[in-house]
Amino acid sequence: MSLLKIVLSLDLGGNRRLVVHENNEVFVKDLATKKCAFFTPLRWKRFIGLIADIEEHAQLSLVGKTTHYMQQIGGTWYVSVDSKFLTVDIRQWYEDLRSGTSLKPTRVGIALTYFNWEKLKKAVVEVDDEIPAMLAVSPCWHESQIDQMFCDECSPFHKVKDVANVRAAEAAEILTIDTDFNTSDHAVDFTQRGKKLRMNPLLSTVE
Repeated sequence: MSLLKIVLSLDLGGNRRLVVHENNEVFVKDLATKKCAFFTPLRWKRFIGLIADIEEHAQLSLVGKTTHYMQQIGGTWYVSVDSKFLTVDIRQWYEDLRSGTSLKPTRVGIALTYFNWEKLKKAVVEVDDEIPAMLAVSPCWHESQIDQMFCDECSPFHKVKDVANVRAAEAAEILTIDTDFNTSDHAVDFTQRGKKLRMNPLLSTVE
């Protein structure tokens, strides 16, 4: 099995480096501990879009203000800033079914010091300059909420009952806005509505 060629490698301070492979996947690595954060091009794009928010919370933490920030960057990967820890954490999380819908961190990921974070912000600019193809990557987009809920990148922890609830809400919306105004007294034609609801693909059975 051949290894992918490294097209860019940037120092982030200490043992930390940012590495971009020829398939445009990005890794933020600790060469000593082997800790690592992994970005597909799509996740990298999402992460870049959150830099201003991450920086805002990092600054709050630096001056001693209480803050807790956490955002998904794709799949089960999240970036977080917590004033209890002077780091920017990029990590995989999992859903702890024993405690309901609570998300908990795994050991897969990396905690960047604020010195590393400053270096990473500069590295982002270098990646864009050196690899123009990264600029062409588009964020994940879906035509409907149902599509988004079935996307493992956007909704990795989705449940069938959640999808069913959305379908029910969208069906109810159709009933609300699809009023037949062709009758003189604006009466609702429930027969026609029933036919439309039965034909609506949103009401198909969830496998």
